[in-house]
Amino acid sequence: MKILLMHQTVAKHDAIGNDIEAMYKILNQKHDCKVFAQNKFNDKLIYIDEDELNEIINDKNNLVIYHHSVYWEYGEKILKKTKSKIILRYHNITPPEFFKPYNQFHFEQCEKGRKQTTRLASDLTSAFWLAASLYNAEDIRSADKDRIVICPPFNKVEEWAVGIPDEEILKSLLYSKEINLLFVGRVAPNKGHLFLIDVLHSYCINFDSNIKLRIIGKFDSGLSGYEQKIREKINSLGLEKNIEFIGEINDSILTSYYLGSDFFVCASEHEGFCVPIIEAQYFQLPIIARNSSAVPETIGANQVVLDEDIKKYAAAINILYNNDCYYSYLRENGVKNYKDRFSYDRISKQFINIFREKIGVEL
Repeated sequence: MKILLMHQTVAKHDAIGNDIEAMYKILNQKHDCKVFAQNKFNDKLIYIDEDELNEIINDKNNLVIYHHSVYWEYGEKILKKTKSKIILRYHNITPPEFFKPYNQFHFEQCEKGRKQTTRLASDLTSAFWLAASLYNAEDIRSADKDRIVICPPFNKVEEWAVGIPDEEILKSLLYSKEINLLFVGRVAPNKGHLFLIDVLHSYCINFDSNIKLRIIGKFDSGLSGYEQKIREKINSLGLEKNIEFIGEINDSILTSYYLGSDFFVCASEHEGFCVPIIEAQYFQLPIIARNSSAVPETIGANQVVLDEDIKKYAAAINILYNNDCYYSYLRENGVKNYKDRFSYDRISKQFINIFREKIGVEL
């Protein structure tokens, strides 16, 4: 059997690229697995051309695993002419309304992508869906529920966490007298940056201004209006010294921020899974999170998940920072959530069992 992994873009360090790379390694242990993508940025994988693509998809004994996270017109055309078995790996697509005030193209692509999800579920009735979370599974409304199963995305935190952290950054955080907050994720409207700024401002007003929020993630040149709104809000509230945008960084620097920060604060309004949450838990960094989309599902039991009241976030930071017992409780239960549900071994076993029991393929 030949197995084909598909996605419009395969990157090296994003959540979907990591998921594809891990699947590729596992599938190649007993099968011939290749990748088809329009944009190829991970040289650890073997990609195929159009001729080999057509050869694979015309054989009913082969298997196509299509990663669905963006609108891909050509990908849908390939699926509709595929004779092989199909698995749709659903990572979710951001609701378009988040982008409407800032970028018409992003808005249209997300709108098309979500409509494409509905079409794929309606048209590919014999396909099997592999959702990254229960939240994502519930998003696939027109598919047969018996053909949907949940398997978390593979992550690479155990791989890159063994590296040596940046000593200078780590020391500056550990010896800092400030409360150090961290958020990791691209700068996009669904990630809740404006809410985070309000949380920071509430803490400064009600408790102390000796606090700093660091945001790791790249700005999108197509979302300049959103960036402007963020910076205007920071300036209007006088928080210029309390917020730092780090941008994209390497693994050793990211490790330093996870190890040296006091809290990971997640205010995202939409997440199909949210890998940075489990990265933070791996490093035993306590999390304060917003109760939205897949976030409470991913974060697990015995963690802090709050509603829309800004003051509760500020109060939680103050209470937890000053209570070693509560703080340790969050750390212990966070790393337990990672080990019990999201370690590489745990996800690998789940992935292999799904293929054996649901697809009838031994890995």
